[in-house]
Amino acid sequence: MENSDQLFKRKNPTEIHNYPKKSIIQYSEPGRSYTYKIIEEGYYPPATYLKYTKGQSFRIPDNYEVETSWGKPKKLQTVRCLIKYVEKIQYHVKSEKSSSDAAVLYAKALNPEKKTRYSGPHFFGLYLEVLQQSIEFNIKEKSFHFSIGEENNEETKWKARAAVQVCDKSQITCESYRTLASISQDLPREWKVSAERKEITHEMKEIIPISLVNLEPSLPNDPVNSEIHINNSDVIDNVQQSIGKGGRRDIINILKYLIPGLLKRKVLDITNPIIHLRISGDRRNVRRKVKQVMVTCSILNDIDNLHQPENHYTIVLYPGIEKYETLHIILDPLIVELRKLKEEGLEYDQGVKWKIELYFSSDWKFLAICLEINAANSKYFCP
Repeated sequence: MENSDQLFKRKNPTEIHNYPKKSIIQYSEPGRSYTYKIIEEGYYPPATYLKYTKGQSFRIPDNYEVETSWGKPKKLQTVRCLIKYVEKIQYHVKSEKSSSDAAVLYAKALNPEKKTRYSGPHFFGLYLEVLQQSIEFNIKEKSFHFSIGEENNEETKWKARAAVQVCDKSQITCESYRTLASISQDLPREWKVSAERKEITHEMKEIIPISLVNLEPSLPNDPVNSEIHINNSDVIDNVQQSIGKGGRRDIINILKYLIPGLLKRKVLDITNPIIHLRISGDRRNVRRKVKQVMVTCSILNDIDNLHQPENHYTIVLYPGIEKYETLHIILDPLIVELRKLKEEGLEYDQGVKWKIELYFSSDWKFLAICLEINAANSKYFCP
């Protein structure tokens, strides 16, 4: 004789859903079908308090609410089922015996003269596998979420990379993102986003290596009282640990990385291979006692996106102040590289040689320090 579990499996039920993105679950088996709208998923209490249905022994969640519909369109019946007390319902029944007993009490309230029996698990949708695969429970007032099944690594990676992009563009700190992720199960965890950011950084270092330059003598760390531009604790710690050292990247590597995308967007024209390259430099404040000097490059051909920060690429960065001796050390390789690009151009892919037109932009103080002059004159004027 078959037991109830074997009989249930033999029915070969079908669940059609896109849960949890959509709350509707359609269930069908030979002879009957139900449509469930999950209003509140609820959670399974600790094992000591967890209750089960009779027969198939389905787990009964707490704080669970579902709207169940069945029957043909003209005779469609809908009932809202809750495993908790809820007021203002047309028919409200309560049972401490079982879910099936609650279903029977509901049938009597609906039509006292008709002897109708409903299945508790079918009424509440307690057998739905998708609900058991995406379930929440509380331990010491902390919420946990478990997903059963294989993780889609490609989708997870794509979500993490998208989160990195959003955090960078919107300047969302790790602490702020961790708070957002704690209230949304669909967002990647903060540690995954952090790991993906490190992987992206590693990939970019392979494509565009960063060289460290030892700055001598050590830079003074004079206090300033001007506006703070950066408050990210990770950036500040990194800057403080890098005092006396600077980083630089080759413009040639940056251009080789950018050219294919610019050609695809038709910003550059292979029949007219000219790149208008602008070099800019200035100082900024990380905190009141920490300063940074940054030199960036941008491609003026991409005029529609020139105002966007992500289209300005850092080529020199060091913590400290604008000082001629320091700028001379850190900018010397850049000057050699720019002279080579100006005189020889850039040969890249299919033998095309790109002509590089250089433009420079900075405030007067930065330019004067670079040129080691004390005041504007007929040869060097304020740019």
